[in-house]
Amino acid sequence: MTGSTRQFSGVYLHEFEGSTFVEGATAIPAERPGYKETDSLEWIDQPRLEDLLEERLGDGNCYTVQPILITFVGRRTHYPIGGAGHMGLHPGKVTVHRVISAKRLGPAFCYDR
Repeated sequence: MTGSTRQFSGVYLHEFEGSTFVEGATAIPAERPGYKETDSLEWIDQPRLEDLLEERLGDGNCYTVQPILITFVGRRTHYPIGGAGHMGLHPGKVTVHRVISAKRLGPAFCYDR
């Protein structure tokens, strides 16, 4: 089910095979948000995203999380069967249509496992 186009803001936690969008957040969550409580984010304007990312992915123990505070116009799609994102982990996907603002919230890091 696809929602209407509207403005979103929150924290995008960019991670290899585990990226998460936390709508309404203004700071890095102290603990990793659950995949079922968050959305996958489809950010089609990749050059703009790549300008905000560090080169490193992490080591064998962790893929680094790169926190980005973002405000954009987009649309949410719910997937009640199958899910969205890597391996269908999220209940929905938010597609970015137009970025209003985006900035890093800090260096790449790893959540404790």
